[in-house]
Amino acid sequence: MVQAVRNLTLGRADHPPATSTGLKLRHLPDGDFQEGSKPFWSGRFLKIDVEDQGFSVGTLLEIECGSMMYLGEVQQRTESTHVILVEHSLDRSKLDFVEESWG
Repeated sequence: MVQAVRNLTLGRADHPPATSTGLKLRHLPDGDFQEGSKPFWSGRFLKIDVEDQGFSVGTLLEIECGSMMYLGEVQQRTESTHVILVEHSLDRSKLDFVEESWG
């Protein structure tokens, strides 16, 4: 059952949806969230503009967008534009379904 839950909720982010609804990022493990804008997906790479101080190359990030959470690493940075290699994704709406089933 645990493996079935894992297959349902976790995965590699090979083809994540392109959306800009409520996009926010934070460095792992405990950074504060910052707003992101102008997302553009190219395979597993996500290009985002981040205001404020932004993130350094090599920084591990959590990215939240709608019901999706992505984990990745900053590969390139030019001023406010960040290119992030997304390694994993989690669809929290599917996780909610599993939590409701387990009661």
